[in-house]
Amino acid sequence: MDNYTEQIINAKPGMKQFILFAAAIMLTAFGIIAALFISFSTGAICVILGGIAIYFTKLNMSFEYEYIFTNGDFEIAKIIAKSTRKNVCEIHDGDIKRILPFSSEKFQNEMDVNADLTIKDFTSGNEENADDCFAFISNNNGKDLAVILELNDKNKDYLKSVYKTKLES
Repeated sequence: MDNYTEQIINAKPGMKQFILFAAAIMLTAFGIIAALFISFSTGAICVILGGIAIYFTKLNMSFEYEYIFTNGDFEIAKIIAKSTRKNVCEIHDGDIKRILPFSSEKFQNEMDVNADLTIKDFTSGNEENADDCFAFISNNNGKDLAVILELNDKNKDYLKSVYKTKLES
């Protein structure tokens, strides 16, 4: 029987998304002003482009991550606006070197020792949940990768049972 668990994390949009959204609003406002005072056609084009940009940036600000653990392997998918699903990361059990609590001194030491460590954060972005975050240190095509996940109690128990030898506290 397969050892399987899954979890969905609602993520907060990053600063980049807010900047794009603000830029789209400014383009729309510029278009309205341009339509009234400069050139109606130029203003109309800016309003249409700004409206489209507002729609798509707002759509991309609503996303969540889905973690699926199966027999030691895990897959992470990004679900945008509860409709579009895109696989963003997949790690096999044999590639995982260590699992460290994200807020631990051991993970900080790992970052200090390994300057080439690539960090991919798939958490909610809520700092209050830092104690629930774990760094999966793995080998990804010859490079070290740290995948940060925010786990619920069920997935923490899964870590303890499946990754006994790799989980460090």
